[in-house]
Amino acid sequence: MFERNPGDTWAFTIIGDRLPVAALIAIIYFSIFRSHRTLGIAMFALMGVLFIWTSPNRWGVGIALHYLSRVYWPDPADPIPPNCADGNRFQDGNDA
Repeated sequence: MFERNPGDTWAFTIIGDRLPVAALIAIIYFSIFRSHRTLGIAMFALMGVLFIWTSPNRWGVGIALHYLSRVYWPDPADPIPPNCADGNRFQDGNDA
């Protein structure tokens, strides 16, 4: 995939995806795993399944937030024409 500014999406991915997952791992490890090892292992397995199952949705949210940041705070060097950002698909007014 081509990105004009590679790395712009990473902030949304790290803040919206990696930090909550790291917090869940820390909570499970330091609270449940230490006192009930079997329950902690089951929680880690459940979190791993949920992590893989929901990954397309979480990445989609990161990409959508990146798109919205480009729409609301456009970069002057961005190659997207300004009429595409406001929803006008065609310049001549025809729908086909």
